[in-house]
Amino acid sequence: MNQKHPLEKEEIEDVLYGHRMIEWQQVRPLAQGLVFFDPVTKIAYSHTAYLSEDVQRRLLRKKAFESHSQRAYFIVENNELNEYKGLTLPYSDEIVPASGQPRGLLLKVHGEREARALNDIAKRAGNVKAEYHDIGMAILKTEGAKIDVRPLSAEECEELEKKKEGEIIQYGVLRRWGEDYIPFIRLDLFQIVRQLAIMEGIAHVELLSNAMKRLGRILRTGHELGIYHCFTHPGNVDAHGNLIDYEHAIYRDEIPGIKGNIKIKTEDVERFNEEGLRFRDIDIFFGGAREILRRCQECFKLSREGLMTKIGFLRENIELSVGIPVFEVLAHLNIGFYEDTIKKLPFGDQRRIIEAFIDNYCPVSKRQGIKKDVFSVLAREGEWTEEVSGFIANPENPKGMSDRQIPNEFILNLWKLPPLKLRKSSTKCGKF
Repeated sequence: MNQKHPLEKEEIEDVLYGHRMIEWQQVRPLAQGLVFFDPVTKIAYSHTAYLSEDVQRRLLRKKAFESHSQRAYFIVENNELNEYKGLTLPYSDEIVPASGQPRGLLLKVHGEREARALNDIAKRAGNVKAEYHDIGMAILKTEGAKIDVRPLSAEECEELEKKKEGEIIQYGVLRRWGEDYIPFIRLDLFQIVRQLAIMEGIAHVELLSNAMKRLGRILRTGHELGIYHCFTHPGNVDAHGNLIDYEHAIYRDEIPGIKGNIKIKTEDVERFNEEGLRFRDIDIFFGGAREILRRCQECFKLSREGLMTKIGFLRENIELSVGIPVFEVLAHLNIGFYEDTIKKLPFGDQRRIIEAFIDNYCPVSKRQGIKKDVFSVLAREGEWTEEVSGFIANPENPKGMSDRQIPNEFILNLWKLPPLKLRKSSTKCGKF
């Protein structure tokens, strides 16, 4: 955000879900600053460099808080939260590996996709709604590991498009809101979630069970609609079970076209189907990003237990007020909700939380058999295995499930191919 700003007396009384923001600050320290709010579109911006003069003239200054990562911020008014994702500081220094987008910018193709997915699911199960607001065009030039991004006027855009001196990109801001959406407390923040339970006057295990019920309903609904999230790690789920960050979601009807544009056929291509995506959604949430974890083990020559100990030490010893970027890195390294949270609880509580997910995700006729298989393996192995995810994702044929996730890199690289690649026609220059 553009500058730090002390809380003014009247703003301290801003209330969110029945608690003043000063109380929330005691649970989860939040960076504060000023953003620029457009009363016409209801969109807020952390800086104005990329905005047209017409928009800049009508902006109002508002106090804002930073969300879980540096990609979003939110404002609170009348006991309601509005979160804004995209057009954040810092920006334009690099392509972020986890998103494949320029830092600080949300590309139109991803913003529109997330809004569509959240709204489709909200009609049946979810609490979070969204809208994408288009802002303009920019020129992206890449030189090795460095990039240069700058906004364009319509006239500049047409001229540079002819010269082909860089990639023309279209960007905007996504607004998200929901009746109990809490973007600054995600499920991967173990101690903070525990503090939240105390604040809400509810047992920690009950809060986690309720979150898993909602997550199960949302994920089941998404899969029934043919929407596969792809990056369902706990850092993308708030403490009330709201699953967000659908910017890389894959739709059922896109799968054949994507596979048809992949020239080299590999095991990952074979796994890229509805069954494989369903498995990945569940396995990456409970089991973590296994391929990255395996690489870290090999690189640092650690046992799995040794790697988990080191990751756990980092998470427990980083000051939140200065550690947000590090938490973001650790979220991408994600070790899974089972290892990171559930495993720390007594087995009876573990069972209750996992059952809450199964009861809301799996078919009624299969639930008891799935629970029996899941808890048998967990008792035997002491960790969340691919086999456990298979029981939940494909109860008809768990033994036939893939024994490996579709890798993160594979999913991100799909955006370089049709039909996911932003076609030239959709970024054609014009007035904005």
